[in-house]
Amino acid sequence: MSTLSRPPAVRAAPRSRRWWLALAAGAVVVLLVAAGVALLLTRTRGPADFAPSYSGPDGLVTNEYAYRHPDRPGVHRSDDWEVTSGSLYRRGGVAWTGTPDAAAPGVDSSTGTGSSVFRMTSRRHDFENVRVSLRLRNLGLTDTGREAASETDGVHLFLRWKDETELYVVSLNRRDDRIVIKKKLSGGDVNGGTYVTMGQAPYRVRTGAWQSFEVAIATTPSGGVGIDVRQDDRMLVAATDKGDSGPPITGAGAIGLRGDNCEFEFDQVRVVTE
Repeated sequence: MSTLSRPPAVRAAPRSRRWWLALAAGAVVVLLVAAGVALLLTRTRGPADFAPSYSGPDGLVTNEYAYRHPDRPGVHRSDDWEVTSGSLYRRGGVAWTGTPDAAAPGVDSSTGTGSSVFRMTSRRHDFENVRVSLRLRNLGLTDTGREAASETDGVHLFLRWKDETELYVVSLNRRDDRIVIKKKLSGGDVNGGTYVTMGQAPYRVRTGAWQSFEVAIATTPSGGVGIDVRQDDRMLVAATDKGDSGPPITGAGAIGLRGDNCEFEFDQVRVVTE
């Protein structure tokens, strides 16, 4: 009877070689994961749908006079923004409110800015589920403007702005050192509407220093509206409007900036559709 031959024994790789093989395999995995994360970040952030530039000579960009009298000769018109209160300047390649005062600006804002009450919205009203990023430099607060000083004075970002009575607003810098997410609905005694606070968190304002923010808004599958605020990829505050205090604001609208008794600069405004 013949004997079945056995296959030759497979000799194990030396211990040092096994260690190097394991290390190389691990490195490949790390590289693949890193590549996947980078691809995900690139795909998530994407190109900006709206990114105004402030390059060019210093001077007035537009003001409330141009908004109220668009057909008057010599008015300063912006293709990107409508300033319904105050004045918007370009200075050193960034946007600037000018020194806040209580004046009613003329065609060139030469006798005053009116920017103690600063209101600005995008001409585009098609921003719905978006991520808005910007840099902001708070240059200081005043208490001698058109309105009395308040704990809510500072810089605020508009989202899904339908009109002055229906919008979301994120207070990025406030006199009381808080970040606050609010909704405003039509009907009430605050310029025709009522504010409802959705979420808030402490945030100490760094006067004179540039601050970067990224604010995302999206309608949830259940019909609510979620908003989150980040700085350097760190979550500062988040809230979801589930309709408990009035219907969520759905559909597209404008974005904008508001300043109350505050002088500030901003740039690198980018809006990316989610």
